[in-house]
Amino acid sequence: MSRAPYQWTDDDDEVPLDAVIVGIGSDGPALEAAGLTAEPVLASVYWPSRLFRGDKVEARMEGPFEPPDALDYAQVIAKRYEFPRVVVSIQDRSLWRDEWGELAEFEGLDRCADDLPMK
Repeated sequence: MSRAPYQWTDDDDEVPLDAVIVGIGSDGPALEAAGLTAEPVLASVYWPSRLFRGDKVEARMEGPFEPPDALDYAQVIAKRYEFPRVVVSIQDRSLWRDEWGELAEFEGLDRCADDLPMK
């Protein structure tokens, strides 16, 4: 199944309220600089609080996961709670692996007016 490219950011302060967020990072560069063994790239899955069918869904963060597992889990959560999208918050763009899927060409989580649901 082909998915649209993930919108992404490397800005920790950019948090969309309409999305499940997969956070991807690694302490590898700092560990390598200190002469230590690099750790693998890991991911977490976060979703903000929202009302869903009259009930409140509490914000939650889960992980760590391997990035492909986190991306799959985020899709499950997005479908379960009817979030319109899954986005990626990545420590550094160079950590992304093509086998995980495709990132949007440009960084940023803003949605285009054409992508917003009609009210």
